[in-house]
Parts: sequence; structure tokens; C-alpha cells
Amino acid sequence: MTELVEPDRPSEPSGTDLDIGDPLLWEFFDSAPDGVLVVDDSGRIRAVNRQIELLFGYDRTSLIGETVEVLLPGELRQAHRAHRTRYRADPRARPMGAGLTLKGRRCDGTAFPIEISLSPVRTAREPLVIAAVRDISERVAAQTRIAEILGVLDGIEDALFLFDRESLLFTYVNQGAVEQVGYSAEELSQMTMVHLAPELDRDEFTKLVLSLDLERGSSHRMTSVHRRKDGADIPVELIIQAPASVEGLAPPPFVAIARDMTSRLDAEKRLRDTAEQLAVAEEREQIASELHDTVIQRIFASGMSLQAALGMSRDPLVAERIRDVVDQLDRTIRDVRSAIFRLHRPGTRTRQLRDEILAVLNESRRTLGFEPQVTFEGPIETLSTEIVGALVPALRGLLGQAARHARTTEISVEIVVGRDVVVRVTDNGAVVASGAEGGNLLELMRSAEALAGTFEVASPATGGTDAVWRVPAG
Repeated sequence: MTELVEPDRPSEPSGTDLDIGDPLLWEFFDSAPDGVLVVDDSGRIRAVNRQIELLFGYDRTSLIGETVEVLLPGELRQAHRAHRTRYRADPRARPMGAGLTLKGRRCDGTAFPIEISLSPVRTAREPLVIAAVRDISERVAAQTRIAEILGVLDGIEDALFLFDRESLLFTYVNQGAVEQVGYSAEELSQMTMVHLAPELDRDEFTKLVLSLDLERGSSHRMTSVHRRKDGADIPVELIIQAPASVEGLAPPPFVAIARDMTSRLDAEKRLRDTAEQLAVAEEREQIASELHDTVIQRIFASGMSLQAALGMSRDPLVAERIRDVVDQLDRTIRDVRSAIFRLHRPGTRTRQLRDEILAVLNESRRTLGFEPQVTFEGPIETLSTEIVGALVPALRGLLGQAARHARTTEISVEIVVGRDVVVRVTDNGAVVASGAEGGNLLELMRSAEALAGTFEVASPATGGTDAVWRVPAG
């Protein structure tokens, strides 16, 4: 076998060992646009035309007498011999290998896709078969490219529909469309957008399509509802588009893209709900702030003034009345503080504890004439809401008790968070032995015991008073 060399066309037929007879008949045969082979009953090549040379790269004379399998890849030759045997049993004009991908083999060993049509011919001498061979490389490449594009379209999450401008019937739907509406691609091929969207009117939709057809490249965006096969409604954003035409080609089909808006609408609803909750929380925070900054400060200042006056009273009846009023003010402060904690947004109370403590110390300066010194130790921000709700009122009570002591010029406050939560208030004043502070001490003891804690008061040898309010941290 030799590779193709472009010889001048011979004056006599050189690509056959058959007796062609009529030169014009040979000219028709040799000039056919497809490759043509004539094969005998044993599968041997008896004639080839010029196009076979060009397709396979062989000199035509070298093919005469060879079996037709020489033009096939090695892995297909045995199967092809079986095909020839079956065809010989039922010879008729038909395409070969319908539904299969057939391949030819060039002289250089490369394979390429081909399409073959067979037609039997009976002569006086022997039965022959004419095989027309066509190179379909470009078609296969185009089909491969189309398959790649369709694969990309099927990978799109949004639903994609192509539909005809006249009938409005879908000509193509991607996998996203099948999953969105629940119909198979075959079922959708008999449907239109109007079948899917109960809000769409066919006449109005037809007018929309015609208006887009007049201005190719334009689109229309709308919100609608797609009703699934199971009856469920899906909110969608729908874009109808008339792609621009390509010169020399028929106008492309219309495109409809439907995006499921369920997740977006749910997110928007959650955002609205969150905004509303935030607005309510901010309003509650504002109310709590006003109660803390105005009401509690005034009540506390009044209580501190009364406690200072208590030490100056010599009338037991007046002193008793003052103690009752101070106790009522303390209870009022606790009630207001409880209301404030309920108004605060969840998760913000412990973060505000340090600021609350500093605010209480600042409030006490008005009555004491000086501001107590404070130290913090440990993870104060980790305290539970229950402890926070009791700690600040306890601190107020401890400062109120220190304010009753005569000649107090210094007060130190320690807030320690470890295994226990400890609030220690130490002052350098002298205890008044009038029993005026008994009610306040009892209240501090009760608040500690309510949290399984203790309250102790001692008078160090160096003078002054050391009061400790202690509760378990966890």
C-alpha cells in the first residue's frame, strides 16, 4: 500500500477491475461528492472513486482486491465481517450501522467518523454492493459542541425554556426547568409558559412575544408564579427575551429564564422580621436607659439623703419612719431594675454590668461627697443574668450602709469573680449604734441567701467596716 499521490486523471478508468463499459458512466461514478466503493460478495473491493482516495489517503489502484476491512480500524474489523455476512443474507438499500458511531481508518492510521449507505446491485456475473462513504467529522464535532453547551445549560440552577414564537410551545428545556416545575422534558415539549403560570393570559402573553419579536435583542422582566405538576406554587422572577437574529439565518427561538424566588423571599421576610425585632429592642433599650439614667438615680439620691438624715435624727418615731421610707425606696429600685433587665435585649445584660457598677458609684458621689474607689478581678462579663440582677442592688445596699457610718471619708469597692462572686465594700467610718441600719443588713442577707450565698459584716481592729456579699458563681 502507498500513500496518496495526486496523479493526473487517467484517460482510462484505473480505480476498478470491473468492465465499466460506458466512459460517461465511469465519469459519474468517479465524480460523486461522496466516497463510493463497489464490493463483491466476498467483501473485496472491486472499484473506488476519486473521493475514496481523498478520504482515506490511499492510491485507488492499491485498494483493488483488498477486503473492505482495510479501511476500518483494527478493533472494528472482526465485527464488520459479521455485519457483511448478515447483510448478504438480506441485501437491501439502507444506511449501515444505524444508531452507531462508525469509523474509518486512513492510510496514516488515524481514525475518523464516517457515515455509510449500502445498496445491492445484481449483475449478470455476480452480486455486488455499492457503499457510499461520507466523512462526518465536522458534524460529530458540531454535535459534541452542542452536547457540551447543553451540558452547561443543564448545569444552570435557573429554569431555561426555549419556545417557538408562533405556537409558543417549548422547543428545549434544561434540567433546571424539569426540576423546578416537576414535568419531564417530554411533557414540557407539549406545553407553553401559559400552562405553567396561572397568572399569565395567553392573549396578553402572545402580544408580549410579538412586541419583543419586533425588536430582537430586547427582553421583558416580570414576577410570576409557576405551578408545579404536584400543584405547589413557586414564586419566580421571569425574563422573556428575543435573542438578536444572525444575518442569513432564521430568527432564533425565544428564551424564558425563570428563577425560583422562594429563598430570596424567605430571606427578605427574615430580614423584615429582624428589623422589626431590632426596632422593638431598641425602643425597649431606650426605655430601660431612661429608667436607669433618670428614675433610679433620683430614687437612689433620695434614699442616700434620707440615710444621711437618719443619723442626725434623735426622735425614734421619725427615725423609724425614715427607715421605712428608705426600705420602700430600695424595694422600688429593685423592682425598677428588674423591669430594666426584662427590657434589655437578650445577651446584653452581662456586657453592661461593668458600666452599671460604675454608674452606681457615680450616683453615690452626690451623697457621700466623694466617689468610692473600685477594682475588678475575674471574668465579670460571664456572670449569669440572675446574678447580675442581684449584684447591682446588693452594691447599692452596701454603699447605702457605708453612707450611714459617721465620718466616712473613704470607701473602696472590690468586685471579684472566681468560684464565688464577691462584692466587698470597706469604709473608714464609725458605726452608729442606733440600730438604724438593721433593715438594710437584713435585706442584703436575704438577697445573698436567695442565691445560696452569704452576707457578713465585720469591724476590723484598724477601724471602719468591712461588708462582704458572696454568692456562688455557677
